[in-house]
Amino acid sequence: YRLGAAMHRKIGAAGMKILVLNGSPKTENSNTLKLTESFCKGIGQAEETQTEIVHVYQKKIQDCRGCFRCWSATPGECCQQDDMAQIVGKILEADLVIWSFPLYYFSLPSRLKALLDRLLPMNLPFMDSKQESGGHPSRYDLSGKRFVVISTCGFYTPLGNYAAVNAQFDRIY
Repeated sequence: YRLGAAMHRKIGAAGMKILVLNGSPKTENSNTLKLTESFCKGIGQAEETQTEIVHVYQKKIQDCRGCFRCWSATPGECCQQDDMAQIVGKILEADLVIWSFPLYYFSLPSRLKALLDRLLPMNLPFMDSKQESGGHPSRYDLSGKRFVVISTCGFYTPLGNYAAVNAQFDRIY
């Protein structure tokens, strides 16, 4: 989820597509979102961008049932009918996905964690033996896509407070 040189390339006439997954229950009033919007504005000064913000707490996102139908009965598609299919489509269309959220009890806010759990259909059902601890390969080519985490917290230091978040996103991306 680190920015790389590939992020600075032009993507068609519309420029770079940025998707912000705002995980704050404060939606538009989130301090983290204000920081994220400044980050996006900075990118926009370097190249043309198209930014879309998804306020996760305003979306209907059910919890993952752990049924694995997305791997067997309906490969790549969750059996639940809510806003997740649309969000997955937006993730696949974006060049840069920004996970924006306040730190809640050393982790993600609950609705954002539910969204993260529901990304399971984006992976294939078998293990990748090339990964040290055996992960699932992506169903899609995400090699040109970039991911960024922007998070704020009330602690006077980030030391140790983001260990769980860093481990989770390092594992996923």
